[in-house]
Amino acid sequence: MLNKSNLSIFLIKANTLLQIITPSQYAMASTQNIDDYESQFTTIDLEQPLQLLANWVQEAKDLGIAEPDAMNLATVDRDGNPHNRMVLMRHINDREIGFFTNLESNKASEIFATQRTSSTLWWPQLGRQVRIEGTATEMPRDMVEEYYQSRPRNSKLAAWASKQSTELASMERLHQEFRKYEAEFSNKKVPTPIFWGGFTILVDKIEYWYGKPFRLHERIILSKHKNNWSKTRLYP
Repeated sequence: MLNKSNLSIFLIKANTLLQIITPSQYAMASTQNIDDYESQFTTIDLEQPLQLLANWVQEAKDLGIAEPDAMNLATVDRDGNPHNRMVLMRHINDREIGFFTNLESNKASEIFATQRTSSTLWWPQLGRQVRIEGTATEMPRDMVEEYYQSRPRNSKLAAWASKQSTELASMERLHQEFRKYEAEFSNKKVPTPIFWGGFTILVDKIEYWYGKPFRLHERIILSKHKNNWSKTRLYP
């Protein structure tokens, strides 16, 4: 027998996964009565503040949602100017998240300068959002090496070919660089470039948002103070 929660997931699967379902549509599939719903955050464990994030990413993967670990990463340069872009969250445990990038890129330079980051993951098909704040540090090389070597060969070659964030004369120039490294590493293992790495973000604040009918959304923010986490419910 389908309950309301299962029915919501069924409706999403029944609709094409290419169709964007707004948070309000998703929430309304669960309930039409503002008094007839259960909190989504009753099982949050302060000993594992990132577990719900991991669960939500996995649910998005299970539903076949494209790039379920895509996140908007915001950084600040030395002059205080904010910059943001999309990256893929490829690492998560009970205290940190992580992503990989060219260490000579603009984002890397900004992180090396200030360390502070803010990130947002958003699944419109599920009416869910997570905001994360924390301090970023360069990822250990063993983690970088393991992930890089798991990538498709052409992705490895593209990392060598791209001088990320610098001026590019034409796409043909980029293709020439790719072909150059394709020839250089022909029949060889593609080594991990020294300029390619990643960052881990030690999380000190995470906010979970869940869409509800009539914009009566549910928000919970978890904040770390020294070694202790606290939970606060926020107005939507």
